[in-house]
Amino acid sequence: MKNRKNTYDYINSPTLAKELEKTQINKFHTKGGTGFAAEDANTLNDIFQGHKVEQVGKTNELNGADRIVDGTAIQTKYFDTPRATINSAFDAQGNYRYSGQLLEVPSDQYDDCLKLMRVKIKEGKVPGIIEPNEAEAIIKKATVSYKQARNIAKAGNIDGLKFDAKNQCITSSYALAISFCINFSKLKWDGKSTKEALKESISLALQSGATSFVTGIATAQILRTKAAAVGVVFMRDGVKTVAQSEIGKGVVERIAQASLGKSIYGAAATNHVAKLLRTNVVTSVATTVIISAPDFYRAAFRKNISWAQFSKNLTINGAGVAGGVGGWMGGAAIGATLGTAVPVIGNAIGGVAGGIIGALAGGTAASAGSKYLLDGLIEDDAKEMIRLLPELLQPLATDYMLSEIEIKDFEKILKSKIDSSFLRDLYQNTQKSEFIYKYFESDCNEIILKRPKIKLPTPSQVQNALTTIEEQVLNLEDL
Repeated sequence: MKNRKNTYDYINSPTLAKELEKTQINKFHTKGGTGFAAEDANTLNDIFQGHKVEQVGKTNELNGADRIVDGTAIQTKYFDTPRATINSAFDAQGNYRYSGQLLEVPSDQYDDCLKLMRVKIKEGKVPGIIEPNEAEAIIKKATVSYKQARNIAKAGNIDGLKFDAKNQCITSSYALAISFCINFSKLKWDGKSTKEALKESISLALQSGATSFVTGIATAQILRTKAAAVGVVFMRDGVKTVAQSEIGKGVVERIAQASLGKSIYGAAATNHVAKLLRTNVVTSVATTVIISAPDFYRAAFRKNISWAQFSKNLTINGAGVAGGVGGWMGGAAIGATLGTAVPVIGNAIGGVAGGIIGALAGGTAASAGSKYLLDGLIEDDAKEMIRLLPELLQPLATDYMLSEIEIKDFEKILKSKIDSSFLRDLYQNTQKSEFIYKYFESDCNEIILKRPKIKLPTPSQVQNALTTIEEQVLNLEDL
C-alpha cells in the first residue's frame, strides 16, 4: 500500500509563478527597487486591513496613481531623505504633479514631509491649495518605513521574509481551497465514502497549503537575486525565437493573456512569458525539493528507505511538477483561446480553467511515464519487502499451527496492517525475521484464542479405535 499522491503538487508550481508575476518583484533588484517594494508592501497591508485595492500603477500612465484604495488615488514615493521624497512629486517647474492624489511617504519621514509640503504650499507650488495646514490632506503616512522597504527589496532579511510570508498567506489559502476540491472529487471517483474523502482531502489540502507557503517564500527570495534577472534574459531569447512564427506568436500572447487576465500583445507578451517561464523554473525546483524532503529525511536519517528509492521518487516528483508546468502553459493558452471565442467565459476564466486542467493532465502523464520507465531500472523498496514477506511470515504460521481458515483470517489482518509506514520500518530493521515475528505475534495469539476447546477422548474410546484398526489390518493380511 502506498501513500496517496497529492494531485495539487502538479498545479502548485505554475499557480505560484502566476501569482508572483502579479507583483513587482522583478523590479526589486533595479535602481528604483525600494519604491516598487514599498508599493507592494503598502498595497498588501491595505488588503490585510480589508480595503478594496485596485493596482492601476502597472500601466505606467504619466502622473497616474499607483493604486486606488476605497476610491482614493494614491501615489507612493520612497527616497532616502524626506526632501528627496517630496521633491520627486514636483515637476521641472517645481509644481506638484499629482493633483487629486494622496502622496504616500515612508512612515519614518512623515513628519518632515509634512513640513516640507507646507513650505511648497506657501510658495504656491501646489495648484488649488493655499492653506499650508492642508498638507495633512495631501500627505499619507505609509505602513512601512524607508529602511523596511529597502530591506523588502533585498533577499535574506527579516523584513523581506515577513512580507513574503504575508503575501503567501493569500496564495496558500487559494492552494488549500483548490487542493481540497480536486482531491475530494478524485477520492469520490475512486469509490471512497464521503466521510473518508472529506478526511483525506482536508489532510491533503493542509499539506498543499503548507507546500505552497514554503515554496512561495523560497521562490520570492530567489527572484530578488541578480541571477534571476539573468534568467529572464535567457528565457526572453528563447521566447523571441518561438514568437517569430505566427503560430508561436499566438501561443505566447495567449499564455500571457491567461496569466494576466487581460489582452497583451507583442514585446509586452514576450517579456511577460519570459519572466513567467523563469519563475516557473524556480518554483518547479523549489516545489520538487520541498515535496521530496520527507523522502530525504527517511533516507538520510531514519534509514527506512534506500537512496535508490529516494532518487527514483525525486525523479518522478520532478517529472510530475515539470509536466504540470508544461500542461498549465498549453492548457492556459487553449483555454484563453476558447474563452475569447465564447464571450460569456472570457479569456481570463478560460485561461485559469484550461491551466488547471492542463497542469493536472500534464503532471499526471509525466509522473506516470517516468515511473513506468524507472520501474524497469529500480525496484521499489516496498515491492522488495512484500516479496520477502511470505518467507518471513512462515515461522509464525508453523509455530502457531494455523489452519487454512485461520490463515484466511491472518491474511485480513495483514492487509489492514501492511502500509507504507510498516514497509519502511521493515526495510529499516536489520533483523527482519524477529521484527515480523514480534509485530504479528499478538495477532496470532488472538486467532488461536478463538479456537474451540478440544476434549480428549476417553481411554475406552481410544481402545475401541485401536481394536478397529487391528481388525482392519488382520482382514488385509487375510486378503
